[in-house]
Amino acid sequence: MYLLAICEQAPNPDSRIMLADTKDAFGVPFARLDWRVTDLERRTMEAFVRAVDAEFARLNLAGVQRDEWLTNSGSEWTRRLSDTFHHIGTTRMASSPKAGVVDADCRVHGVANLFVAGSSVFPTSGYANPTLTILALAIRLADHLKTTVLR
Repeated sequence: MYLLAICEQAPNPDSRIMLADTKDAFGVPFARLDWRVTDLERRTMEAFVRAVDAEFARLNLAGVQRDEWLTNSGSEWTRRLSDTFHHIGTTRMASSPKAGVVDADCRVHGVANLFVAGSSVFPTSGYANPTLTILALAIRLADHLKTTVLR
């Protein structure tokens, strides 16, 4: 039996999506992902495993054996990671264009009539599926457009 740890990754400005030099059959550049994780994520998972171990011991249930990669920041621990395919944070919401792509109304900074609705505007991600939050955001944006833009 094993313990699966799913944790939120801290926002990292070194992670980014860029256009690749290679193109598809229609001449559209492919996306190139540069995903960076830091030792904070490893320490977060290690703290989670320690907390579960302590609670299991308190309840007299079992012990948790930690793999070496989790406790050794010098190991190639990032090879053990995978993502959950939630594309979050690529058009991050922020109060200024220096910190993000869209404002609190999901309007692209500096563009009068361009809005983005989806998890790409989330400033951070959680570990759970973002679907309901995306839906709430889209409804909020629709209400905003209905009352301010489409009058």
